[in-house]
Amino acid sequence: MEEDNFQTRPFRAIIVGGGLLGLTAAHIFAKTGMDYVVLEQHDDLMPEIGSVLTLMPPTFRLLDQVDALDAVSPIMTCVEKGVFMSASDASIWKEERLSQLIETNHGHGIRVMHRPHYVEALYKSLPESAKARIHVRKRVVRIDVADDGVAVHCADGTVEHGSIVIGADGVHSRTRQVMQSLAAGSPADTEQPSPYVTTYRQLFGNLAPLPGLAPNTNYECAADGVSTQILTGTQQAWFAVYEKLEAPTSERLRWTEDDKKAVLEKRGHLYMAPGYTLNEVYQRCRGATGLINLEEGLLDTWSWKRIVLVGDAVRKLEPHAGLGYNTGVSDLVDLVNRLRRLTQGKTISPVTQDLEALFRAYQTQRMEDTPAIVEMSERRARMCAWLTTKDWIMARFLVPWLPLGTYSVNHVLGPIISRSPVLEWLDEKRLPARAIPYVHHPRQETKEKLFYKTSPAPPVSKLSLFTGTLVIATLATVGFRLYRRL
Repeated sequence: MEEDNFQTRPFRAIIVGGGLLGLTAAHIFAKTGMDYVVLEQHDDLMPEIGSVLTLMPPTFRLLDQVDALDAVSPIMTCVEKGVFMSASDASIWKEERLSQLIETNHGHGIRVMHRPHYVEALYKSLPESAKARIHVRKRVVRIDVADDGVAVHCADGTVEHGSIVIGADGVHSRTRQVMQSLAAGSPADTEQPSPYVTTYRQLFGNLAPLPGLAPNTNYECAADGVSTQILTGTQQAWFAVYEKLEAPTSERLRWTEDDKKAVLEKRGHLYMAPGYTLNEVYQRCRGATGLINLEEGLLDTWSWKRIVLVGDAVRKLEPHAGLGYNTGVSDLVDLVNRLRRLTQGKTISPVTQDLEALFRAYQTQRMEDTPAIVEMSERRARMCAWLTTKDWIMARFLVPWLPLGTYSVNHVLGPIISRSPVLEWLDEKRLPARAIPYVHHPRQETKEKLFYKTSPAPPVSKLSLFTGTLVIATLATVGFRLYRRL
């Protein structure tokens, strides 16, 4: 890229990936005044198979800020109750109502929806000018990075020029592959090993509400190495089977219809909810079903020069806890806040050194909560589909008798929610009353400076967390000794 262009070229972001995060990025960038484009490799934006999606309070705050909340609200389903039970005999171990506690604490609660409906709502609620910036059938094959910008080459021969590349292209991120190859001095098409490990696979689908099951309820059934789930809404329900692999792997496994049949033959007798086994549920499916890997892991380096990654491209969470998309949204919010601060009022693109410093600060900030989020997701999965004796003890003896869910909502997940970032320059129109204050609020802008609207940070008691951990560890030890005696 030529030096004279560098002096006059305005900032432009190239967002790779037109899925959930890519469309969310389009909403955010449409409110920044910054130039951008979204490149999606598939023929359209709709997922091939519908699954359930969970939204958390920080995501609702973002949707409110970008004026997309009204478009999403009609497709949302609340989760009023969780039922934890045995997949072997359908005995119920525990019932709890944590979603209401989250809503009391944070104003917004937890909502679920059909993923294709959410994609459709995100796209339709974009302004026409933003829709025009989304291009399909744009598979990235190469990225050229120079001192003054980037050039993204697509398989159809087109080239997009910009200032940075944001990789929002998921677990098998092409942007990550190219970035790692460039950082290693290898050709862009060099195959890089996956940073993630697959321990479980998931069979999933959707169906009409089942007679006899309460609506707005999440049924989770636990067993050794496998768990089942049905989440019931008012208009439809979603099911999933989580099954451990024979051995964890970093390979990208692909499953066939015969593999689905094998899961049904082996696990069809397991209960998914009171009165319903997997075989009975599967017969009621509508539409296609899927069998996918559930990768888990965390990337060490999230950026290189003018390339930066977000969401599943940097961390892959097992879906039991429903944190994956929501965490990616917070990535975008933090990153775009920093980019807007850096570029606001400037007519030329930032130099590479400033962008590298910004990307490092973004990763450092996001890593403050990421280890806890990764740990929550891993623990949640193993509590349901046991891998070890410790997991079995947790599910059978601790979860049914201790208020661990309430403790987690108040002292682990709660503080993470309360300090999640918001877009600095956009007002929140509908922030409900809440028991726990949020740390971050939009700024009030003037021509001279920016003023934070602040709330006192909620106290996070390290002693209570330590005490809770100690109690859990002690009870786990007692439970293990009891198990050995039995």
